[in-house]
Amino acid sequence: MSTSYELLYFPLRGRAEPIRLLFATANVAFTNTPVTNWPELKPKTPLGQLPVLVEHTESGERQIAQSMAIIRHLARVFDLSGKDEAEKTTTDVAAETLNDWRGKFAPVQFAAFMKTEQAVIDKYWAELPATLRLVEGLLGSCTWFGGGESPTYADVLAFDALDNHMAMKPETLADFPRLRALHDRFRALPSVAAYLEKRA
Repeated sequence: MSTSYELLYFPLRGRAEPIRLLFATANVAFTNTPVTNWPELKPKTPLGQLPVLVEHTESGERQIAQSMAIIRHLARVFDLSGKDEAEKTTTDVAAETLNDWRGKFAPVQFAAFMKTEQAVIDKYWAELPATLRLVEGLLGSCTWFGGGESPTYADVLAFDALDNHMAMKPETLADFPRLRALHDRFRALPSVAAYLEKRA
């Protein structure tokens, strides 16, 4: 049974960008639908929030809410969760750690919108090296966060986080060569490179 995918989100990167990057990693086509009529669409979504993944098959349509539920679902479907239980567990641990980091970064990344106090922003950047050491420690000497020879959904989350930080402060990874190498390695994946070129 063939499945086509449609991703509903506001016309910005936000929580939908790791999902888009996951599609790119798997080299699977999808329809990116910017939502500009949110008050009208909201009552029709499963939880009244975005993003929403819509799967279209011959037997009907299914809507999936919650960004991480979407990511984990697609990672299973596209075989981006790790090849065995050990890799799957390692990937999940890394993903949860990266999600914790993302939550701390949001008030800084969207400071203007969230009206974040400068003291909170300064504290975040001061503590960032400790966070990066923790994340780099999870990667260790492995090529990818799952510990295998292929990227997993944790690497998608890592790239998105690293890329967003470097957009704000290009020197972010100056003292973290393994994370910089991961960022560059992921960015160079042919299907990801093609997506990023189109995105830019």
